[in-house]
Amino acid sequence: MTEHVNYHNTVEILKDHGITLEDIAEITYRLQTKFLSGLDREISLASVKRVLQKREVQHVVWVALELDRLTEENRIKEPLRGVIKEDFGLFGVDELLGNAIASTFGSIGFTGYGYVDNIKPGIIGKIDKLGKTKENVTTTFADDIVGGIAAAAGSRLAQKYPNGFPAKDPVKK
Repeated sequence: MTEHVNYHNTVEILKDHGITLEDIAEITYRLQTKFLSGLDREISLASVKRVLQKREVQHVVWVALELDRLTEENRIKEPLRGVIKEDFGLFGVDELLGNAIASTFGSIGFTGYGYVDNIKPGIIGKIDKLGKTKENVTTTFADDIVGGIAAAAGSRLAQKYPNGFPAKDPVKK
C-alpha cells in the first residue's frame, strides 16, 4: 500500500463528498449545547477533529464512502447494489457503521447517533435527500458516518466535561 489512511486524507475524502468538519461540528453543537454549559462551535469542531484522529474511525469512514462510490459506479453486484442504492430500511449495515463510530467515546454515543439518524439535522438531511433524489448519487453510508462522527464528538465532550466547561478551556488536547 502506498498511502495509509490518516487524518488528513480522511478529511479530504469527506470534503470530496461535500462534507466539512464545520458541518459535522454544527450537529455536535446542536446535540450537546443544552446539556453542556459553555459549549461553543469551536469546542465542537475541536472534538470532531479528535474523533477523526482515531484510526478506527478513519477506517470506517473510508469503507463507508467506498461502498457508496462503488454502488454509484455499479461495481457492486445485485441484489446488494439495489439494497444500498435505495437505502433499504431493513438493510441496517449503514447504521451499524454509524454506531461503530458513535461508540468510540462511550455508549452515550449510541443515543446521540440514534437521535441524529432519526431527525437528520443539517448536512445529514442534505446528504440523505441527495441520495434519494439524484439517480446517479449514492449516499446510503455517508449520512450515517456523519451522524456517527457528530455523536462521537458529542459523547467525547459529555464524558470529558460532564459539568460543562471551565472558563477559557480550549479543549484542543
